[in-house]
Amino acid sequence: RGLLVPLLLLFLWQWVDGAEGFIQSAHGFLARQQSRRTFHQMHSCGATCSRTFKFVDYGESYTGEGPSICADGLVKGAKLHLTHWSGNETPDEYKADLSTEIALRWTKLVDLDEKQKAEYEDAIVLNNHCDTDGILSVWTLLNPEKAVEYEDIMVKAAAAGDFEEWGFSDRGMQLEIAFSKLIEQAGSEAAAYDHILPQVEELLQDVSSREELWGAEMAKLDAELDAVLEGRIRTFRVEDSPSKFSHASGRIGDIGVLEHPLGCDKVQGPVVSRCFPHFVGTEGRGVSRLLLGMEQEGGSYVYSYERPGYAWADTISRPAITKPNVKKILQQLGPKWTAEGVGMTGLCRTTAPITTPPEQLAQELIVLERSLLPRLA
Repeated sequence: RGLLVPLLLLFLWQWVDGAEGFIQSAHGFLARQQSRRTFHQMHSCGATCSRTFKFVDYGESYTGEGPSICADGLVKGAKLHLTHWSGNETPDEYKADLSTEIALRWTKLVDLDEKQKAEYEDAIVLNNHCDTDGILSVWTLLNPEKAVEYEDIMVKAAAAGDFEEWGFSDRGMQLEIAFSKLIEQAGSEAAAYDHILPQVEELLQDVSSREELWGAEMAKLDAELDAVLEGRIRTFRVEDSPSKFSHASGRIGDIGVLEHPLGCDKVQGPVVSRCFPHFVGTEGRGVSRLLLGMEQEGGSYVYSYERPGYAWADTISRPAITKPNVKKILQQLGPKWTAEGVGMTGLCRTTAPITTPPEQLAQELIVLERSLLPRLA
């Protein structure tokens, strides 16, 4: 009854804008009310389980007693790993590309294992950092029944965050940007969980209505993608072929090249992912390397040589991309290249403009990397 009057007022207000707007707003309103009723200081997962969440500072260990689960981040002392971070001990039957996927898989399969289900019914859920994949992994373990309803959009949002993948729908990217904005507003990663967990379901239902959180950043991405679609930023693929250093055993993989004209800033990772998706269903093939060239005065270029955005993680469906011997690559490229400041998936970058054009450099990199592969027996 307490919701009747507010909903009637909401109906009268939304009647002018049509029934669809009313339904979306009513869903959001009810989600906010439900979140406020079920949110506790320790973030209890409600009637279906009694798990709680605890933030552990990065690099610190969890020393509490009883069952514990590290969701996304690797936390020393956690009894069960549900994470895709390198070095994880996640059981093979739960492994997936994203920690959110792993948490969802465990949530479904644990119902078939009565012993494990009982053991972790009141577990402490742990994480040591705050990002979209971390938030959604934690929320899944605290709200297992609800989480399954939002599986598709949560996985898209987690991929947008951890792998900078911008899918064919904008909603996953909108959620990633919204969560990132809310984390920034919270002031600290620990405080961010207090601030964001009660809002997760509302955002999953109707992130499109929260344009104040994602609008500006999405506009930037759209502008960068337009530059690609209109041909101002040239994209092409240089194929790896055994004819290039044919003695080598194995493959490097194709290089996706983005050639930026003079005065055009380097595009962001999500735009790169739209140019060279890792796969589309079972068709086509992704690239193993990315070469981003930015034209400078006089026709020279500065470069960034990278792996795809997911390459840092322990993945199952996305093909693993081994990091090459960057030290040997740098020895061949010369003094204008460095491996410093390239991020988790970067290989190397120029420290000063060079005159080699993008297509020629990509061909040379393929030959160089193939020369470092083991010889055929």
